[in-house]
Amino acid sequence: MLFCGIQDCQPLYSYGPAIRDSYIFHVCTKGKGTFYSGESSYAIETGQGFLIRPDRLTFYQADETEPWSYVWVAIDGSDIERYFQLIGTSPDHPVFTCPDPEKAKKYVLDMIAHHKMSLQNEIYIQGVLLQFLALLIEGSDYKTKSRKKIADVYVSQAISYIYKNYQNPISVQEIADFLSLNRSYLTELFLKTVHLSPQQFLVKYRMTKACELLQNTSLPIEHIAYSCGYCSTFSFSKAFRKVNGISPSGYRQFKKVNPYSIELKRNNLD
Repeated sequence: MLFCGIQDCQPLYSYGPAIRDSYIFHVCTKGKGTFYSGESSYAIETGQGFLIRPDRLTFYQADETEPWSYVWVAIDGSDIERYFQLIGTSPDHPVFTCPDPEKAKKYVLDMIAHHKMSLQNEIYIQGVLLQFLALLIEGSDYKTKSRKKIADVYVSQAISYIYKNYQNPISVQEIADFLSLNRSYLTELFLKTVHLSPQQFLVKYRMTKACELLQNTSLPIEHIAYSCGYCSTFSFSKAFRKVNGISPSGYRQFKKVNPYSIELKRNNLD
């Protein structure tokens, strides 16, 4: 969050035309007005908002009879385009919906209340900002877009969950529950998208990490097994041999002798 604010406008109050140097969300919390971006104009009412992009000429004005009140939040960061996509905005579509404008106002007031510079406030504001963005995502229609895009989102979230939790004894059902999906549907999405089942992908990733640990550390096999989400050395060794065609200790010895060799050909990952 770069800066934020709140304003109750007088009739026909306007800002611009101006070019801003930040990405700025505006959410109309009461009344209505008009937003102009380039040659396009958008009528904005309570519960709607617009995103100002840097280096774009914009102008906005309160209605004459029902002047709007709005909050604004300016943001920056490496993930902003992802959030814009989830919220449903683009350079050609700057308008979005906010399902609870009063909650948006509450978040902005909360950030303003913690404006004094400190590490605690910086982290606190970041948390409130994410809640603000989550509220805007809640109001978007990205979930109703094409089946392929939905599949990409779910598979990406599932893969992220595996990356973060592979060291725990997670199951495909747990991943499906996290995404609020039927297990069979999740498997269908994986097979169509990455051509592996979720279980195969999980095993593949665990084996990749196991090979790295076997080659680059001197950890006992037992510790590597636990580090890769297996409850016992036996189950880990059985899975490792099935995938790689060799025992974990054999793989470690092979890599000591042939450190620059390509990976052994792997069998099926079930």
